[in-house]
Amino acid sequence: MPLLRLRVTYGRVADFLADVRDQVARGGLLVRVDVGSAERGADVALEILTPVGAARPPARVLHVLGPSGVAVELAPDALADLAAKAQTSRGKEPGTDTVHELVSDDAPAPPPPPARPAPPPSHAAQQAQKIQEALHGDKNQRMAILREQNRLLISYVLKNPQIGMEEVMFVAKNPTSSPDLLTFIGNKREWSERADIAIALVRNPKTPIQLAIKLLDFINPNELRNIAKLGNVRDQISSAARKKVLG
Repeated sequence: MPLLRLRVTYGRVADFLADVRDQVARGGLLVRVDVGSAERGADVALEILTPVGAARPPARVLHVLGPSGVAVELAPDALADLAAKAQTSRGKEPGTDTVHELVSDDAPAPPPPPARPAPPPSHAAQQAQKIQEALHGDKNQRMAILREQNRLLISYVLKNPQIGMEEVMFVAKNPTSSPDLLTFIGNKREWSERADIAIALVRNPKTPIQLAIKLLDFINPNELRNIAKLGNVRDQISSAARKKVLG
């Protein structure tokens, strides 16, 4: 008996996914063509065409249902890869109806349905990607995020294990940095005990005053005198600096 050749062409991704969920996941697929007679268990050359790609899974005859069609047996995961690809391109665009065919040996294969462009990533997906770049990205990626002035993303950059002192200083000196970001820097001893970062935090008008006064302990005497004398910081901080200079 010649090999039975069947083709199912889906014009809509949603129809394909519905058949995968309702039929293939249970081990079969109904191909709605009259194949006449076919031996149960006989191999089937099955071709599945969708807007996102094609597949030719191993199949065999399960039941012949006369004019209603033929049920073919498939492994439940036979179309898993194609279904996963289809999931990422689901949309509400109209498409053509599904076509079931009995294919002769000399029939040319039709072109697959036109593919739809993949939808743009959602805002949530974009945000998740940015967070990953902040946490694990290289210096160029981190600096690009710091310049965006996104408070949430900057907090993740500060937790990146590869962050350099140049980037910490960028946040510490920036007068638009939020008090919580400056507090995070000031509470990390390996950063705040560096004189240059301590000075940047003390001079930043957004640094909480009590934290700025505490950081005066890590500033060298010359800079401490400048802060006490020039008064280019908040009054409480310059007053605390004068007390330290006078002993």
